[in-house]
Amino acid sequence: MKHLTAESLVELLKTKANSNRKKTNEYYFKTGKGEYGEGDVFIGVDNPGVRSSAALYKDMEYDEIEKLLKSEIHEVRFSGLIIITERAKKAYSKKDFFTLKVISDFYLKNRSYVNNWDLVDLTSHYILGKAILAGIYDYDLLDELSSSESLWDRRISIVSTYAFIKNGDIFPTLVLSKKLLDNKEDLMHKAIGWMLRESWKVDPETIEGFLMENYNQIPRTALRYAIEKMEEPKRKEFLNINKK
Repeated sequence: MKHLTAESLVELLKTKANSNRKKTNEYYFKTGKGEYGEGDVFIGVDNPGVRSSAALYKDMEYDEIEKLLKSEIHEVRFSGLIIITERAKKAYSKKDFFTLKVISDFYLKNRSYVNNWDLVDLTSHYILGKAILAGIYDYDLLDELSSSESLWDRRISIVSTYAFIKNGDIFPTLVLSKKLLDNKEDLMHKAIGWMLRESWKVDPETIEGFLMENYNQIPRTALRYAIEKMEEPKRKEFLNINKK
């Protein structure tokens, strides 16, 4: 176990870095001044490279994982989050809720380092969503996060409801979506629309009713995401309601 250190994993990731990927990621994740990812540092490792590296360190101790999460390098944080997400999946499938609580407590403690949309989307529904389904936390946790000034806390709250959707329960998604409709960030509009789209797959009638009831408050981006999988005539009908 001694070789499973944060330092050695970082060194492994650096061997897989390339400058072209670095530039692509800096642009894609909006690291410019005033953008949502301002200050995030990339070294240029693609997702398969990060995942294959993290897999070799799946038994890493939590104090070493915490070092990964505190890194300024995006791919390093991503690798640490992959490790705990895979553990959470395994723990939930085995109904090992003690381990799931350890992971979810650790995640909440370090969530300030879950600070870009891909990091949120990788983790939140597998860790917090599953922990709430397991009875480790109350739903109120997501309501609390949805009121945060942090964009990433709010995105964690809505994306965590994906766990409920996959379990056939769209109610938490509807409640949080309604609450978050006035959020200004495009990344929140996309997350809300994504969760509504997934909920529509479970209960089309209820989601279509929600969209009609809140049509004037739904950001256009959220609406486009929500109706993406509808048949073309119905999709166009939703897009053109105000033109009638």
